[in-house]
Amino acid sequence: MELELEKLRTTSDASANPKHEKPSCYELTKTVPNFDSRNGNITLFLSLFEREAKRTQIDTKDWASGLLMLLPSDIVQLIARESEENFDNCNYIKSVLLKRFKLSPEEFRKKFLHHQKNSEKSWREFTFEISNYFQEWIEGLKIGLFEKLKNLIITDQIKRRAPFEAEDHFLDEWTRFVSPSELADKLDEYDLVHSDSKY
Repeated sequence: MELELEKLRTTSDASANPKHEKPSCYELTKTVPNFDSRNGNITLFLSLFEREAKRTQIDTKDWASGLLMLLPSDIVQLIARESEENFDNCNYIKSVLLKRFKLSPEEFRKKFLHHQKNSEKSWREFTFEISNYFQEWIEGLKIGLFEKLKNLIITDQIKRRAPFEAEDHFLDEWTRFVSPSELADKLDEYDLVHSDSKY
């Protein structure tokens, strides 16, 4: 009987004072400011959110709930229109937010290449911003391996040197080219057709 009472006390103490309780997504509201859709930078906000969620060891299945708590009601209403299975998917919500703010992989590429350091910001802030733009660019194109990254950068260099008319000709697929050999073949075909038309 005494053994049973001791077990009950131990169980009761453990439930009253949990030692290894997992942090709640509500913890994020203490460390991450709510997103301001008028003046905020969505990419920096999402980056800060992910860092804090990892730092506070919030379970990834709770990230979507934590993210929704920090967004303005008009954006939450936009996300609420999504299907039930996507509503709990933080990566899907992130993609909806990026589309809402018209940030495609191509836009991140442009920001990465053309972003300038503001005199009021430190070099560390500038480095963080361009690193974030680069990360969003490659994630948006689903570049996960070094070989794919290498191909993406080489393809981008080819695009910079291609004639504007060729870019205009392949307008619908231009931003989706990530293979240098595929792009080179298309440009060679384009040159062949256009050199034949000159004669």
